[in-house]
Amino acid sequence: MKKYLAVVILLWAVSAHAASSQGFSEGVAKYEAGQYREAAALFEHLLQGGGRTAAVYYNLGNAYFRLGEKGKALLSYDRALKLTPRDEDIRWNIEILKSALTDRIEDETGSILGMWVKKLLERFTEDEAAKVFSGLLLALFLLSFFSLILPRARGFFTAFQTLLAIFFIAAAVLFVLKWNEAKNSRVIVLEKETYARFGPNLKETKAFLLHEGAEGRVVDETNGWTYIVLPNKNSGWIPKEVCEKI
Repeated sequence: MKKYLAVVILLWAVSAHAASSQGFSEGVAKYEAGQYREAAALFEHLLQGGGRTAAVYYNLGNAYFRLGEKGKALLSYDRALKLTPRDEDIRWNIEILKSALTDRIEDETGSILGMWVKKLLERFTEDEAAKVFSGLLLALFLLSFFSLILPRARGFFTAFQTLLAIFFIAAAVLFVLKWNEAKNSRVIVLEKETYARFGPNLKETKAFLLHEGAEGRVVDETNGWTYIVLPNKNSGWIPKEVCEKI
């Protein structure tokens, strides 16, 4: 019975993969034929079925870009980049798209070091940072163990321990920063226009106007409203339905 069940599960997995591959190919064919709405629908269907890959998000972004839906296109590109942060094609498309947005909000970190650290963080996923951190921790443990059982080679191991300790500290900082980045989620505005307000209520005073594709960091959420901080440090409340988390 167990063998039969294993075969059934394997066949189901192969069938699901084949269906996913076919759906992706159909989506690409629709896109190349200029049927962007149909292509977007196929890619969205793949995502709903669990096919959350960088390739699907990337092609979905292309379809939405062609449809003029810049907010959804940027959201898809950012999700693709989150999975493959060193993909230059995705970065290029994001830069092209952002140059066409109404709101070109500059990042006012005011620190060259801060900008450099941000660029470095963008090149790694949270899982990659965790694996590097864990690997270096294991390596330090093994070196410490061998230096204890092989006292004659302690000087050799100590030199490597010092070097590894430096890399370990850097990896630890990278992991903490990536964890903090993941904890502080970002949203992208999908509506053509929306006002950010000083409070989570339509009766509150309007703070500033945002357009499709504007991006902000989530600080708080309550009663169908999201409090965001923009890269230029402006902040306000926007309705949850006008935006979506990356």
